[in-house]
Amino acid sequence: MFKDELINNLHELYRNDPYINSIFNATGITMDNLAENIQDVLNQYDFTKMTWGIPIMEKILDFKTNSNTPIEDRRAQLEARWKSNGKSDIYLLQSLANSWKNGDCKISFVNGKIQVQFIGEYGVPNDLDGLKKALDKAKPAHLAILYSFRYLTISEVENMTITQLEQVPMNNFAF
Repeated sequence: MFKDELINNLHELYRNDPYINSIFNATGITMDNLAENIQDVLNQYDFTKMTWGIPIMEKILDFKTNSNTPIEDRRAQLEARWKSNGKSDIYLLQSLANSWKNGDCKISFVNGKIQVQFIGEYGVPNDLDGLKKALDKAKPAHLAILYSFRYLTISEVENMTITQLEQVPMNNFAF
């Protein structure tokens, strides 16, 4: 990539010179590697792309994630921890909940309690325990949290064919 750019910037007389091509080839490979490494480092600052930066962020935040959980859940936990250093209000709790994959929810304050209503996918979202811990740590200690989940309703099931019902995962139904 960089080699071609470098050679194209030369005068036509020098573009086919084997010596110039070998120098620019080596330089181009080095520049390509450098660009990849820079992008990899930049990815470690993005919670959605973080890989080898997870232990570093854990140390910065003084927070340990479970290395046996999926990487997406670890990233979500770290992002929630990063965001939880602000003022504890409904906007902070909503921001924390939005960090979780498949955790589309609406957080509201009803009758002196925090209500977390999952409005995205059916059933219980991934890593619910991690989300509960993050919200519990960020919320005021005297407030209770109520969780409500979205399941298929009878009216939705009535309109499905047997073939459609067979393809629906069991955790989309409330038992």
